[in-house]
Amino acid sequence: MEEQIQKVNKTLNKCYIIFWVLPILIVVCGELNIIPNGGAFVANAAFVYGYQFMGILLAVCLVPISLKLFQWSMEKKIDKLSFPVALRKYGKICIIRLAMLALVSVFNLIAYYLIASTTCLFCATIALAMSLFCIPSDRRLREELHLIPTNDNEKKK
Repeated sequence: MEEQIQKVNKTLNKCYIIFWVLPILIVVCGELNIIPNGGAFVANAAFVYGYQFMGILLAVCLVPISLKLFQWSMEKKIDKLSFPVALRKYGKICIIRLAMLALVSVFNLIAYYLIASTTCLFCATIALAMSLFCIPSDRRLREELHLIPTNDNEKKK
C-alpha cells in the first residue's frame, strides 16, 4: 500500500513540476523572440479577436471545471471504490486537472506573445494561480482518500 501511494505521489509531483516548467519555457522563448513577440499579429483584427475569445473561453470554462470536477469525482466516484482502484483514479483525476490548467496557461501565454493581449496574460495568471490549489503532497493524498482523518472528520465524530 505504501509503495503504491509513494508511486502515485511521485508521479503527481513530476506532473506538477512539468506544469510549471511549460509556462516558464514559453516566457523564456517569448522574451528571447523565439515566439514572435510584440504583437506580430495585431494588424489582423479577426485573428486577435479569435485568440482573445478562445483564451477567455478556455479560462472561464476549464478553470472552474478543473477544480469542481475533482471535488465531484471524489464525492461521487472515487470514495466508493476499493483502495487500489481509488488510488489509480485519484492520480488520473489529478493529472487531468493539471492538464486542463496547463492548456489554459499555455494557450494564453502564447496568445499574449502573439497578439500582445494583456487579457490573455491575465487568463494565464488565473490558471497558474489556481494550480496552487492543486499542489500534490503525501498528506493531501491521504486526507482526500480518507486514509488519515482530517480536522473536519474529527469534528463530525
